[in-house]
Amino acid sequence: MKTKTFTVYLAALCLAAWRLPAAGGAGAHCFVAESGTGIIYEYAPDGTQTAFATNTGRPYGLGCDSAGNLFVANFNGGIFKIAPDGSESVFADLYNGPAGVAVDNSGDLFVGVYGNGYIFEYAPDGTQSIFGQEPDQGSGNGRPVGLAFDHAGTLYASDEYYGLIYRGVPGSPFAYPPGDPWGLAFDSRSNLFVADSSGGTLYKYANVNGTLSSSYTTFATGMTEPTGLACDSNDSLFVADYIAGKVYKFDTNGVQTTFASGLHAPIAVAFSPVSQPSGQLPLLVWLTGNRVAVSWQNTGSYTLQQNNNLANPSGWETSGYTITTANGTNSITITSPTGNLYFRLRQ
Repeated sequence: MKTKTFTVYLAALCLAAWRLPAAGGAGAHCFVAESGTGIIYEYAPDGTQTAFATNTGRPYGLGCDSAGNLFVANFNGGIFKIAPDGSESVFADLYNGPAGVAVDNSGDLFVGVYGNGYIFEYAPDGTQSIFGQEPDQGSGNGRPVGLAFDHAGTLYASDEYYGLIYRGVPGSPFAYPPGDPWGLAFDSRSNLFVADSSGGTLYKYANVNGTLSSSYTTFATGMTEPTGLACDSNDSLFVADYIAGKVYKFDTNGVQTTFASGLHAPIAVAFSPVSQPSGQLPLLVWLTGNRVAVSWQNTGSYTLQQNNNLANPSGWETSGYTITTANGTNSITITSPTGNLYFRLRQ
């Protein structure tokens, strides 16, 4: 049997930056939706802007799957699917104000509906099911305009009308940020960022020792109307400012720069997945408090190996950590190592 060794990623505490497919890294392209024109702009890693798609109606949400397909929620009705080559098709007919969008690690698409609080789940073949519905808070159903998955696969939804964040919709509200929460994004350390569209502020819910706090801190202020959020694999946070016509970039220290300007009502941001060499099965590595998680697709017969010193090629050995399999994904979760620890897959 032919032996194959795949690329290794460091799982040390300071370098665990791989994320779920929705995040981009080196080589990833950034997509920005203009709600005012229906244009989706693509930004190459060097910042070059091109018009990736037009005539998408009134886009409210964006999301990429692991194959690089971009999904666009058209608030006027319908979900568009745009392939990496730019070919566009109608993925689903949804006429009641589709808004928030998220894609999970299995490639299922989740779309929140503005006004009735439903969140629909779509399998890759387009089959629709009801994932949940935000509870009526006394003045009608909610407006799930922001959706995001944490690294454990739990869906979070923001409701800008009631000012709530739900975890694992439906259910009781998880948090009550000020103002009108819109966009949601998780970084590699499982911290949650929330955009307050009316207050021009970004809030941060910290993950402390594996538990997401329901209390916020202020991460950044001074924006006009921040809406969509997305993190890249370097944990830089990208923010669409609807009124200012800009996309801002915040590094992990909160330093703000302008990533793009001159836009007409930018409302959503998304990243393409990082391209993998042909035949390579990617390892995803991230931090959750003082724990490190490593995951990979449950495809074929692969053995997880580890080594604490890449200078010692004979130091690779089969990992003894317990592997959990769920939703087509294998994973391990361990206490953060005191030194470097490397993992690879071997077939």
